[in-house]
Amino acid sequence: MGIVTRWIRRYVTVYGIIMLCTFLMCLLFNPAAELPVVTFFGRIMMFALIALLSLSVYSSRDELTVKAWWVRTLLHLLLLEAVLLPLAHFWGFWQGGRDILIYALFILLAKALWHLVDYSLNARTAAQINERIRKKRLERRTGEE
Repeated sequence: MGIVTRWIRRYVTVYGIIMLCTFLMCLLFNPAAELPVVTFFGRIMMFALIALLSLSVYSSRDELTVKAWWVRTLLHLLLLEAVLLPLAHFWGFWQGGRDILIYALFILLAKALWHLVDYSLNARTAAQINERIRKKRLERRTGEE
C-alpha cells in the first residue's frame, strides 16, 4: 500500500472516529442540538486533518522503544487537547467549565479508539508480513533439499 493511500485511509479513520465521538457526545449531553450541516462537517474535516497531522509526533528514524512510544503518546494527547480544545471553543462546540471537561474526555476517548483501530490494522499487517516471511523460509528450505 502506498504512503498516500495509507494517509487517506488514516484520514477517513480519524474523521469517522471524530464523527462517532461527536454523535455520542451530542446524544448524551445535548440531544436537542441542531447543527449547521455544511459548517459542521467542514469543521470536523479540519479537526480530522489537525489530528492526522499531529500524528507526526510518532515519526522516528529508528524503531520506537516501548518507553518512547508511551512518551510520544502522552505528548500526542497533550498536543491534541492543547490544539483542539481552544479551536472547539472558538467554533462554539463547548461553552463552559463542565463542557470543557466533557470535550476533553471525548478527545481522550477518540484517541483511545484511534489506538484500537490502529493496533488492529498494524496487527493485520504484521500477520501478513509474518506469513510472507514463513513462505520465503519454506521456499528456501524446499529449494535447499
